Amino acid sequence: MVELLLLIVTPGDTFLAIVPWLLLASTVLFAAGPALMAAIRKRGVGAAGQGLSATVILAVSIYGGYFNGGLGIMLLAAFRLIGYTNLHSMNGLKNVLSALLSLVSSAAFVVAGLIAWQQAAVLATSAAAGGYAGARISRRISRIDLLRLFITVICAAITMAFFLR
Repeated sequence: MVELLLLIVTPGDTFLAIVPWLLLASTVLFAAGPALMAAIRKRGVGAAGQGLSATVILAVSIYGGYFNGGLGIMLLAAFRLIGYTNLHSMNGLKNVLSALLSLVSSAAFVVAGLIAWQQAAVLATSAAAGGYAGARISRRISRIDLLRLFITVICAAITMAFFLR
């Protein structure tokens, strides 16, 4: 529950100042994923080993528990960096891990009494609808390069909005 401790001890103003940078990091990492993998392969290094893969997923999970915004992009970027190549498979795995992480984090926040239930209900309903619609739409896209570009553009726009806020 490292993320819960981080969130509790981070002052609100500090958290709001960190948010755009976290979004920027996730967007850049996702956008640069193919180039980074090409550079890694060019050096003769294959997919990450189990230890490194677990470390990357753990780091992204802590990020996700601390700040869920951009978690999906961070997970996709992490999967790409550790050697996954099929974006549709990565998207399915992302959904499972994101749901599991959200469940664990939510349980921690419930136990700590930190949930605003009315807002949480709206957020949960919206997230479920968006996740369902996004999964259905993305499965119909055959051009992975266009899907990657679309995801990157949306994330860049959201990041810019948070910086301009």
